[in-house]
Amino acid sequence: MKQYLFRTEAVNLWPTVYDTSDISTIRGGGFYLLDRVRSLAQDSDFKENVITEGASTAVFEIESDNDPADIRNKMLAYLYDGENAIREMMFLVEYIENKGKFPELMAKLQGKIRTAQMQTPSIRIFSETLKPKSGTNPETGKQWTYDTLNRTLPAYKQDKLKGPISGFTYSRREQGKTLRKRIYERLLRDQDVSVEDYGFTDELEVLCNDPKQGNLNGKIAFIYIDGNKFGKLQRNFSKEELKRYDALLDGFKKRLLAGIINLAREDKSFMKDNKIRLETLLWGGDEIKLIVPAWMGWKAALRFYEVADEMNMKMGEKELTYAMGLVFAHHKNPIRNVSEIAEDMAQTVKDGLSSDQAYQRSHGNRVHYAVLESLETLPKGYGQFAKDFYRVAPQELSLSPNEMRGLRDFAKSLDASFSRSKIYSVAQAWVSGSDKEDKEDKKNKEYAETLQRGLDVCEVSAKKKEKLVHEIETITGTAFDEDKNVLEAKPEKGYRWLQVAELWDYLPSS
Repeated sequence: MKQYLFRTEAVNLWPTVYDTSDISTIRGGGFYLLDRVRSLAQDSDFKENVITEGASTAVFEIESDNDPADIRNKMLAYLYDGENAIREMMFLVEYIENKGKFPELMAKLQGKIRTAQMQTPSIRIFSETLKPKSGTNPETGKQWTYDTLNRTLPAYKQDKLKGPISGFTYSRREQGKTLRKRIYERLLRDQDVSVEDYGFTDELEVLCNDPKQGNLNGKIAFIYIDGNKFGKLQRNFSKEELKRYDALLDGFKKRLLAGIINLAREDKSFMKDNKIRLETLLWGGDEIKLIVPAWMGWKAALRFYEVADEMNMKMGEKELTYAMGLVFAHHKNPIRNVSEIAEDMAQTVKDGLSSDQAYQRSHGNRVHYAVLESLETLPKGYGQFAKDFYRVAPQELSLSPNEMRGLRDFAKSLDASFSRSKIYSVAQAWVSGSDKEDKEDKKNKEYAETLQRGLDVCEVSAKKKEKLVHEIETITGTAFDEDKNVLEAKPEKGYRWLQVAELWDYLPSS
């Protein structure tokens, strides 16, 4: 008998998952890919052969006298033609004889998948999807038109809320409802929470609608998380190390989901009509996309890193670290636009890390955030935007979990002693000093005078004022003399005032 390695992978996600900004459709497409590959890996014919499975990818080790092409075809048939199959979704299966060093064979196998992907059409077209359905829509009495959520595919179905939609969109939306529950049930099976105790919101407008939240009513927090150089780390794994790595990530994601759901126990504003305000758009190996209400964004982001710390995420001597992009936006901002910004910010975190720092928790666990106050984008990319707006290199702006807590606590202290207008005045004074043409000038008189005026009039106890001065020193690098008066030296991290000003509504008060 010969032994083979088989790799199956979902490909071409843009035309199959992200071809719309409709949350329910994106969720359904992403969960379908995840569930389809997992179902194949759990099938009785292949379950005992799984080496690794996750993020809509699986690798099998199979010993057989049969033609490996027949095994490949059997896998493809399961993926494309099995029960509840969505034909438009795209999967590839490739194989290689298991002769040689495991890391090299895995690289060759992935290379075969990429070659096959380049040789395969990026979408699957069927005759019934080439033109709209003839005749009239019986529910509207009008001619069938094109998919209102996709705007490209012809409509064949009528959705009560969304109007005419294609069969492809309909299938993803419908399956997404049951797949989310199934996947959550598996993840929470051994945790201290049960998915049976809760429902989950299905629409962004419902997720973020809460008049009690003031300026944050109708706004979301989009959280994109990506592992730092996980791919590079995996390239040298043995088969046993890869299995341990999979188990570690799977355990982490279970604890993470439980941790986020536990926020609903701690903060009832995370609930609406006994439903948790949570969307999960991507739940891959080292990539995760979540949406929570804007007022829960900072807490949810911190909860992620708290769980990672509790799990002590390590492979050998290397710590597994995560870059995060956190975007606060109105729920009507096209979700693909928000997602692209979040991914760009996470990549900016990665770009600021050396190879060694990527595997050190103190350096690698970092966050970039953006506040979109209108339906805007960042045409120059986050890196250039950060340089223009904050006057510093992007890597200076990324926040560690401790710095996130520090900004949160700093905002609480300021809220008790400074008005919001004073915060903006101090921030603007720092900006003005940073804009001076004389780059050798180490002083910022306007900043020092503006901050001093704010401290002089704030009505708090001497003890609280001393604590506030210490926080200003620590957070912004502002220099004070022995009598706690502001010196004119330019603060090392004066841009923190800008961050506090724009995050004022988003930093939790409890």
